[in-house]
Amino acid sequence: MQTVISITKEKNAKTQTQKLAGLKKTLEGKILESVNKEKYLKIINITTNIEKLKQKARKNGLILLHKKIPLEIPHISGKINHIKNIRKTYELIQEIASVNGINPDEKLLHRTMFNSETLPPLGKEYWWFLFIGEDTDKPIQVMFLVFRKHGNQMLFNKKHMDFKNIKNNKFQGVTSCWAWDGEKMHDLGDTNAITTLDPKHNTLTSKISNHDIHFNGTYPNFKLKIGDAINLEMTELNQIDSKDAYATFLPPFGIGWVDMFSKTTGTVLGKKFKGKAHLQKVVGVTTSGCFNWGEIFFENGSSFTIFCIKPKKNSKIALHTSATFYDNHKKTITKFNDPKIEISKKEPENKNENIQWVIQGADNDNEFTLVLDTYSKKEFNMKTIEWQTYIEYLVTAKEFKLKTKSKEINLSKLSKGTGTFEDAYGFIF
Repeated sequence: MQTVISITKEKNAKTQTQKLAGLKKTLEGKILESVNKEKYLKIINITTNIEKLKQKARKNGLILLHKKIPLEIPHISGKINHIKNIRKTYELIQEIASVNGINPDEKLLHRTMFNSETLPPLGKEYWWFLFIGEDTDKPIQVMFLVFRKHGNQMLFNKKHMDFKNIKNNKFQGVTSCWAWDGEKMHDLGDTNAITTLDPKHNTLTSKISNHDIHFNGTYPNFKLKIGDAINLEMTELNQIDSKDAYATFLPPFGIGWVDMFSKTTGTVLGKKFKGKAHLQKVVGVTTSGCFNWGEIFFENGSSFTIFCIKPKKNSKIALHTSATFYDNHKKTITKFNDPKIEISKKEPENKNENIQWVIQGADNDNEFTLVLDTYSKKEFNMKTIEWQTYIEYLVTAKEFKLKTKSKEINLSKLSKGTGTFEDAYGFIF
């Protein structure tokens, strides 16, 4: 009788082990699929079944399973937690999409700015800070970037960069910074740095080349220090669109971002700086793409932004367009409704001339013309299975005209305009 019981237990152990292996394989297959709430529930159920089998095996005295399971469950448990955290990333994008406009809750701004997210395939996350000066004909500009993506590595400006999630809110990624000092462009470097975020104290710390990076604050007051090269302090900008949150969400794809605009003073490479800051944090699950984006700040406090997504680099067809003018004098916003936008690049005929960008747009009620003169540029290249190139043009407004049903505005009413125009293109192999 004891021999029969022993054989039965062996068969039961083998059967239970096979069931467990099958469920584990199913679970791991589910993990690789696109993430949604229904699949989370299925995965949770599978995990529960595994736990029940484990308990049943122990009751039946199946020593083989008792020894093996503790080694495998933490691996599975970690993947379950990873999926739950990916769901939180999508939930954040959905929360940002629920705002899709100006004046988001400051809690959302801080939660987005001072946390890193769990990234699924095609996931990307970056902190992008732009500072634009007000004085001189070719004002000081600074751009600072922290970038990370799903995957283990990439080439950033032809440099090998590793990506690693060390622990919650601590990761290895890319830091990059350039600064135009009013006379020439300075490259502060591209570094495969470890970045740490502290949401309790609203801080971001990292490194670039031999410079320590420290960014901290609560809206609207922030400070950015990059070694002895850059020391900037941001304060409230008294305009109605000084903070916003936007997102698009079409599962499994989506992208969300928050923007904060501030007055800024300090020093850049030993020179005094006075101007505006644009602080942006982006998180998304999306492919590389082609687009143009521009932002111009005028001397009277007004601003103008345009955005145009294209199917390919030199396409005249736009997949999505937007244009917005903020009138600081009247405290009003003119938002174009799906405008038709045409963008052309005019190459200089001789060395004394600069590249010009001519942008014209109109919807049913409004139209605009913007001519930008380039005084410097900086290029970024990213390469994995995706390619993405960003060319940042530092520009001044040579011409600006805006016409609506109720008003006409030109550059003479706004005074000098300075900003950045971005020409970006990319693709997937």
